[in-house]
Amino acid sequence: MDRFFFPATTGTHADVFAVVGLASLLRSAGDCTIRQAGPGFVVILDPPLALVDGSGLDYSPGYLFLKPNAKSTVPPGVGDVLDYAVEKAKVDAYREAQKVVRATGTEIAEEVDANKPRKDWRLYQALNALQGDDAANKIVKAIRRLSPAGWREQLHQALGALRANKVAKAPWDASLVQLFSPHAAKGYARLKPDSTGRNDKTKDAWADPFAEWLRVRGYFALATPFFVGSKGEHVRLLAPVPKNIEAGALMDVVADLRQARIFGSAPKIDCMATLELARLLIRHFRERKRQLLEPDALITGILIAHYQSMGQAKAVTAIETLAVPGWFPLETEADADLWMTTLEEHHAVIRRLRDDHSDEIGLILAYRRFLERRGPKAAFTLLEFMEQYGIFLLRERANDPNSRRKQFRTDYLEAILNQQGEYKQIINNCGFKAVAAAIRSATVSAQAMKSVGARDHREIRYDLLPELRRKRSLPGVGPFLEAVSDFIATYNAESARRLEQGKPTWIKRVTSEDMESFTQLLLEQKNASVFGAMLCAYATCRVPKSVDEPEPQPVSENEGDEAK
Repeated sequence: MDRFFFPATTGTHADVFAVVGLASLLRSAGDCTIRQAGPGFVVILDPPLALVDGSGLDYSPGYLFLKPNAKSTVPPGVGDVLDYAVEKAKVDAYREAQKVVRATGTEIAEEVDANKPRKDWRLYQALNALQGDDAANKIVKAIRRLSPAGWREQLHQALGALRANKVAKAPWDASLVQLFSPHAAKGYARLKPDSTGRNDKTKDAWADPFAEWLRVRGYFALATPFFVGSKGEHVRLLAPVPKNIEAGALMDVVADLRQARIFGSAPKIDCMATLELARLLIRHFRERKRQLLEPDALITGILIAHYQSMGQAKAVTAIETLAVPGWFPLETEADADLWMTTLEEHHAVIRRLRDDHSDEIGLILAYRRFLERRGPKAAFTLLEFMEQYGIFLLRERANDPNSRRKQFRTDYLEAILNQQGEYKQIINNCGFKAVAAAIRSATVSAQAMKSVGARDHREIRYDLLPELRRKRSLPGVGPFLEAVSDFIATYNAESARRLEQGKPTWIKRVTSEDMESFTQLLLEQKNASVFGAMLCAYATCRVPKSVDEPEPQPVSENEGDEAK
């Protein structure tokens, strides 16, 4: 057996859990790769699996038996057990000790450090909170009741049936749980059935017992749960969707993702986790000297399921997908460095946005919309976010000159936009860059000079970016072009006055050739919305010092006319 096909029948993380659960079982016997294939996934084994003796296969359930509370009992012979109450007490003690350490500045005691949470602790927390332990434990007990030889025979038959695209039999009854099968959480026929009780098990007859076990295994190999809400009462479950990746690499990266410092509201967690996943993928393949591939060539996206607390129970209220970045080619070590620094920049911006402030949570949501899309639409959504962020940054620094908000860099933005033909033409236009440099000089650059005590900084145009944003949304290109022309005329007039007074202008005045190039491209594109968003976004980015515009010398009359 060299490959197994698993169809995607639900459109939820249940499909992904099942195929990753199968891969976690098979990889114990050899290397295997998970690939998307038509309406499902295929697991490819190298070398092929021979079930004559089953040597190398992991015959364990794939996870621990969970003892949910002190009153519950553990049947004899179930194997490894995780006592939830005992483990939670240790974790609580560790966290209390951490608070003391932070308050006093002392070091944590060695005996307290031993209570550090298990790396898979959040998985068992979510399993307990979403009442999935009963279904998972039932399978463990069924497996342990069989003799080793009997279980091997059952498993071999099930894998053979799965390889032949038949229903695989299992020696247990399945219980559909919304944690593993969210599509079945609310029943099959009616929203409010009139002949079943709350604990009715009719829907379990539709379940595939062997597939449900694979989903439980896949949950422990792939899921990254987060607790959100003021009291951590809601569960947000993230599951990367493999596109073409080795099972071992996928599980290693997910294990690192669970340990990453990701926090905040639901949209902030989504954004930070997506960026962190892309960074971990690149780091993993670099460290192992493997072929470098864009993150979206390995993982197609992240499935997100939100389990809302309804008091006594939690219900699925949203199932969404975010796209893993595939911003620009990744072929060389230099490309990998560019990828890492770009991802770190975006991560730093999102991390510092406070989700308890209305304007900043709006920015987080705008960035999340960018991660929901691909291609030109995604690029435009990014520009809209960066335009809003530039306006926010200008206002924030006016209120707090010591603000540590991170500013995007022009070269990182160019690397992303140069992959889209329409945007590449605009961002490489000399007139566009000249106008953007003028806007930058009159906004963020002038503000930065003021913050360091420079007396000869330009007038800071706080009104300019909101005005350009408003005008770009009006019909046609006329209003936006008029606003840009008015600003350039005022800007050049200020530059002329500064030269007469012997003050530096910091950048060259915008020439008539620059404005002609800018205007011609705008009229050709006939899209002030794209042009304006890109102009505001690019103008509020920081030009790296190594390629910063040189400080110009005073311009004489015969060096060229300036735009009026």
